[in-house]
Amino acid sequence: MSTTKKIALFGGSFDPVHTDHLNIAKACYSDLGFEEVWLIPTYLNPFKSQQNSSNSDRLAMLNLLIKDYDFLKINTHEIDQPHASYTYHTVKYFLDLYDDQNVEFAFIMGSDQLDRFESWDQFDELIQMIKFKVFLRSDDYNHEVVDKYHLEVFNFNRLGLSSTDIRNLKHLDLQVPAINDYVNYHLLYLSERLEAQMDNNRYLHCLNVGQMAHDLATHHHLDAKKALIAGTLHDVAKQWEKPKLQQYLAKWAPDLLTESSQVWHSFVGGLHLKHDWIMGDEEIIQAVFNHTVGKQNMSLLDKIVFCADKISSERNYDGVKEFRELCFKDLNQGFKTLLKNQYNQVVSKNQNHEVGERLAKTYQYYIKEGKN
Repeated sequence: MSTTKKIALFGGSFDPVHTDHLNIAKACYSDLGFEEVWLIPTYLNPFKSQQNSSNSDRLAMLNLLIKDYDFLKINTHEIDQPHASYTYHTVKYFLDLYDDQNVEFAFIMGSDQLDRFESWDQFDELIQMIKFKVFLRSDDYNHEVVDKYHLEVFNFNRLGLSSTDIRNLKHLDLQVPAINDYVNYHLLYLSERLEAQMDNNRYLHCLNVGQMAHDLATHHHLDAKKALIAGTLHDVAKQWEKPKLQQYLAKWAPDLLTESSQVWHSFVGGLHLKHDWIMGDEEIIQAVFNHTVGKQNMSLLDKIVFCADKISSERNYDGVKEFRELCFKDLNQGFKTLLKNQYNQVVSKNQNHEVGERLAKTYQYYIKEGKN
């Protein structure tokens, strides 16, 4: 005698997928008795004008999510369609495909979708085709729609996450670590995380520094991906207001408040990546932290980002072409030349005052003592 297999269809943009998505899927398996939960990423949600990351990135993040859970599957039916995805067509597709098999489907939705539920494509037919299981994304939800269609409502281990919040650096301590790492190391959601924090010229400078750091690292046989990330993010805090920079340093590194406020953004940038982006790569963090005034015994990645910031493609000051050529020919010599040039400019501008302890120590170590 054959038994009916229960499968939950869980659609969404998953941009990015996060811990509450996972906890809903786990509740489907452990509490509702579904043998499998199919995660169905949309090609394009009909209520959205665009996705924030590529299809390949969203699939890669979903694959990271499911690797430890046998009951979780990814179905690419919707993402394979070159148009907006409608739940009606997806449900009909699966019901027709498995019509002669002992499979019982249900569709998973969050309570935040209830307000627009009746505007879903071909809703009157859809509501008759399949059972809907509603998971409470908050305690405030549309009771009228639930009662009208006799929908089943469920709680789960709710953390209060949303993809929008994750893209905007909120609650990353609750995000699946592997997904957060993927986002960071693939520079996803830069529009929300970087571009929105600065003017267009600064954003283009960041992109240019990332590319220059990548090219320098490639040329010198170093980790080009790390260089790209550190270079792109080097000015992440550049256009923060001074009180915000000051407050951040007071919290995480108060000893650095004695440095010139002109270079606070580099220290805050590194700390911001560590504590708010939850960036796990200390080399990248340090390269951002050190990109303005350096330090003694800098890594090659530190030097690459330091140089890339000063020779990026949009720079057009006198001598920059020669500095670029030197950095590609001899990284250490290029770094020292740029360091010396920067030190001399600071001294000239400040009449030897407010050079800053860290810049003075970097200059002493590399220029006066001749260290590499």
